[in-house]
Amino acid sequence: MPRRSQNGFTLIELMIVVAIIGILAAIAIPSFLRFQARARQSEVNANLKSLFTGMRTLAKRPQYQIRVPGFAPERGNRYSYFLAEPCTTSELRDTIDAEPHNDDNCIQADRFKFGPEMPGLFTKVLPLQTTWSDRAANNGMGDQPGLYGDGLKWDFLSYAAGDVDGTFSDTADTWFISSSDGRIQPACPAVTEAVAVSAGEPFNVNNDVDCE
Repeated sequence: MPRRSQNGFTLIELMIVVAIIGILAAIAIPSFLRFQARARQSEVNANLKSLFTGMRTLAKRPQYQIRVPGFAPERGNRYSYFLAEPCTTSELRDTIDAEPHNDDNCIQADRFKFGPEMPGLFTKVLPLQTTWSDRAANNGMGDQPGLYGDGLKWDFLSYAAGDVDGTFSDTADTWFISSSDGRIQPACPAVTEAVAVSAGEPFNVNNDVDCE
């Protein structure tokens, strides 16, 4: 009776397949994680533009009346938002119900959703260089969040800082939006020259996806 041939993978072939799968995973997983982190940055872009729109509606009101006008990002926000330095008070998001205050000029990241290990107010990263338009410069605008100027003639700078890579201990993903055109040199990724920034456009000062 003839012997039946046995077809199958040898141990060497199986080890080669496993090695190939491991190499592909090592390449694909970091790329996927970076893609996921970049997708999370869409939150800050939408919210800062909303904040800018709210500020523009108050352009004719005196500086002392301005706080965070009508700005309350959806719950589940990974970023904290700053309109002053230091914050007078912050909208707390530690429990199921947010705790706003009449004089809030900062908003915490949603620690109720992401856990108490997430900082309520992330430590933002400031740009290496800021140069503003003549109007903003005459109002004394610098690189800290806040309102600059007197009476009805003022400019503002607002920051957002948060985590998108799942590591709270590294530097925060930091963005700002302003009422003025300018030239800005981000902290990271490093550039040799300052880049042009338009009023009302969010600008990434420190990219948490690419920088530690």
